[in-house]
Amino acid sequence: MVTKKLEQSAAYCLDTHRQVRAWVKNDHLGFVVPYRKDGTKRNYLPDFIVELVSGEKLVVEIKGQVIDDALVKEAAAKRWCEAVNRDSRYGRWSYYLMKHPADLMQMLDQAN
Repeated sequence: MVTKKLEQSAAYCLDTHRQVRAWVKNDHLGFVVPYRKDGTKRNYLPDFIVELVSGEKLVVEIKGQVIDDALVKEAAAKRWCEAVNRDSRYGRWSYYLMKHPADLMQMLDQAN
């Protein structure tokens, strides 16, 4: 329940922030980041995909606390962003693991 409220607050931040051109909750979109844990292939489904007015795309995860395999997923998502950025056909991508929607608002405030 706490995660749901954090995601709702994050959605409000994304709806109202001047740096956000568009965003979507990553639900039933088919966007997953593959990773391995303990030698097993897995898929990570980040919370949001965001496009800034600058054109940069963000993959955003909201976690009340960093637990479980959140750091493994973060590393996989950052590797994914680096690979897409090297390809350069799909624009600039970044990944953010946020503990609170206020962190998201602060990061967006600093976005160009």
